[in-house]
Formats: sequence, C-alpha cells, structure tokens
Amino acid sequence: MNLMPKTTLLALLAIAGMTPLSALAQDTQYVTDQQFVPLRSGPSNQNRIVHRGIPSGTKLVVEEVQDEYSRITTERGTEGWIRTQYLMQEVPARQQLKALQATRDRLQAQVETIESTGGELQRQFAETSAMLAEREETLAQTTSELTEIKRLSANAIAIDSQNRELVQGAEVLNSRIQVLEADNQRLLDSADGEAFINGALAVLLGVIITLVVPRLRPRRKSSSSWA
Repeated sequence: MNLMPKTTLLALLAIAGMTPLSALAQDTQYVTDQQFVPLRSGPSNQNRIVHRGIPSGTKLVVEEVQDEYSRITTERGTEGWIRTQYLMQEVPARQQLKALQATRDRLQAQVETIESTGGELQRQFAETSAMLAEREETLAQTTSELTEIKRLSANAIAIDSQNRELVQGAEVLNSRIQVLEADNQRLLDSADGEAFINGALAVLLGVIITLVVPRLRPRRKSSSSWA
C-alpha cells in the first residue's frame, strides 16, 4: 500500500475539519497600547527593578539622560531609570483620546444644558411676550381713558370759566338793579314831596280865595240912608 504524501494528508485534513480554525485565524484584532515600563535603580538592565511597571501616559520629569536610559521622577516622587525609547514629548494617543472623549462628554452635557435652558428661555420669552402684549393693551386703554379725562377736564375748565363769567355778570346786574332801585326810591320820594307841596298850595289858595273874594264884591247902599 502506497502511503499518502504528508502534504496531501495535511491538505485534506485542512479541507475536511480545519475550517473553524481557519475562520478563527482570520478574526481582526488589535494589540493594546497599554504598556507598563519597568523602573530600575540604575541605567542598565542589570540594575534591580524599583517599580514593576509605570503605565503609559504617566507624566514624568527627566532629571538626567545617560546612554539609552533616563533618570526620571514621577509626580508621586518615585525616582529611577527608564529606557529613553519609552519616553515621548507628546501625550500618547490613548491619553489624547481619553481627553477628547472627556471633552466631548463635557461639551455634550453643555449642549444638553443649553438645549434645556433654551427651552426654558423660550417658555419665559413666550410668557414675557404675552405679559408685554397685555401691558400694551392696558397702556392703550389707560391712554384712551386719560385722553377722555383730559377732554372732560378741558370741558370742566371751560364750564368753570363760563360760570365765573356768569357770576360776574350777575353781580354787575345786581349792582345795576340796586342802583335802579335806589333811583326809583328817590323818584318816589320826590313825587310824594311834590304832591304834598301841590296839595298845600291848593289848600292855601282856597283859603285865600275864601277870604279875599268876598271882600272884592261891591257893597249895596241901604235904603234908609237915602231917606
């Protein structure tokens, strides 16, 4: 019996039963950028590790550079030597992404707050507009009433002026009436005196006539004297 070549057997096995392994091998994945860099007591791999791993993105202060190592100090005061190749001037992309995401979340919260505030402001604006319209209507009505009051006041002033003129005219007429009454009384008094004088003169004239006229008649001679 001829033995099947090894390569052919492997191919058949791959075709028959290895499909899931092939599919698994084709999954797309990513290598994490999270690194932990050891911190040593000196500038070489032979020095002991004083910190098992500083995470990427940690802020450091470089105190000294020696060959491939740099002596650094962390914000917490940890000192040691680290390979210079792990240091960079800019913040790592992962940290930048976190900062951007935090900024995005903060801006989103601000947008939501602004939208909520905007809705409240719109409601307040609508209420204020309604109140303003009501005040304008009240102002128009008050202005109309004030105009009417001014018109009535002007009429009242004119009526008061006319009343004053009438009172003054009445006073003048009353004065004239009093003068006429005084003149009339004087005329009456004068007429009564004149009538009295005329009556007295008439009586006196009658007495004179009575006394004088008989004496003016001629006397008749008596018959005894001629005999």
